[in-house]
Amino acid sequence: MANPLDNRTILRFAKAFRSGAGIEQHLENLDRILLMRNKVKIIRMYLRKHPHDVRINREIGQGVLIEIPMSANTRNIKRRPKIKERKQSRALFLKAIFRDVILYNSFLYPAFFRHLLKRYYHPPQGQFPIINAGEKFRRMHQEYKIDLLVMHYVGTADSEEIIEEAAKLRIPYVFINHFSNDRFRDVSIREQLQDAAGIAGVCGVGIPSWLKGRFCNVSNGIDVDFFNPEGVEARKNKHIRPIIFYPARIVPAKGQIDLIKAYGKLQKEGLRGRLVLAGRADSREYENSLRKMVKREGLDEDVTFLGELDREEVLKWYKKSSILAFPTYHQEGLPRILMEAQAMKVPLVAYTIGGVPEAVINGKTGFLVKKGDIDAFTEKLQILLSKDELRRRMGEEGRKFVEERFSLEALAERHERFYLSVLGRRKNGR
Repeated sequence: MANPLDNRTILRFAKAFRSGAGIEQHLENLDRILLMRNKVKIIRMYLRKHPHDVRINREIGQGVLIEIPMSANTRNIKRRPKIKERKQSRALFLKAIFRDVILYNSFLYPAFFRHLLKRYYHPPQGQFPIINAGEKFRRMHQEYKIDLLVMHYVGTADSEEIIEEAAKLRIPYVFINHFSNDRFRDVSIREQLQDAAGIAGVCGVGIPSWLKGRFCNVSNGIDVDFFNPEGVEARKNKHIRPIIFYPARIVPAKGQIDLIKAYGKLQKEGLRGRLVLAGRADSREYENSLRKMVKREGLDEDVTFLGELDREEVLKWYKKSSILAFPTYHQEGLPRILMEAQAMKVPLVAYTIGGVPEAVINGKTGFLVKKGDIDAFTEKLQILLSKDELRRRMGEEGRKFVEERFSLEALAERHERFYLSVLGRRKNGR
């Protein structure tokens, strides 16, 4: 029986680098499993990190992965001014009322506002804007004959260029959201999705009403054979203090400062471990402030900054660790590190935000606490640090949970169904 995806060409626009954590590793896993299962060609546009970055063709399984570097403007990126929390909340509330009740009114929007927005509203440049994005997309289509455009990032001027070019070329496009579904409320994102052939995300939490019936939850997935504690040589040393591990980019939104505060409270109560922070320092200023805080609080001997780690190094640290901490304020979709840790039988403590609750069974594979509640976060860390049997039991349950819900095969099947639903409609002229 013929595979309906065979001989198709899919292009991904993700606003990501060729390698790294998070979205980069997710796309690498996803494309690899899709190519093992389907005779397809996948083109991945990635941000040029070094001048010597070049196009790379890789034969994987039955298909081919083509990685094409994109030059981006990294200068003069405007930052949003900081607003006091109370004023910001009030402004967001009023903005939401106007957006949902007036702007996107079922009668007013198609009759009046959509035309005005198309004419006068300009999406922001965003971070790392791709230079001549639409023209580059057109040239790729001329070379490869693209069947489906998969957007993993929308809402900025460069993504608008690509979408407009796709419309001219009559190429269907879909969007997959990797963050909290709150992002769908952004006017720029919502405008660029008006003509999308499909809309999906990695979690089903907080789907706005206008997407009900259109939204597809493709979830997330990891390589459970790779993230398997039985296959890792690094062994836990019973004679050292338990390790609390947090692999994440060093930026304020990831909440490392809350974890250091929580650990400081534990130390004052006489409960010591070792706090290990790993990840690329995207904000040197923030990293320096964390290091100063560690020194000021007298935690130098207990807190380690590892910097960016490769996949194998992260794996070994999971094996050594007793707890994964995840005090993020970032609007997460379905964080991979929560699945990775549980697959490695490491229980966790995390803030409840975005799609995090879908990746944890609270009280069974880890603990969820209210975002920003450092006292509750400290309490859950204290419980896990002091109860070896509880950690072991939660670790076993976490492994089972991830194997059942988040394998790469299940991830591939969800994406295949999503892509084919769009391509099938196109074939039938809808």
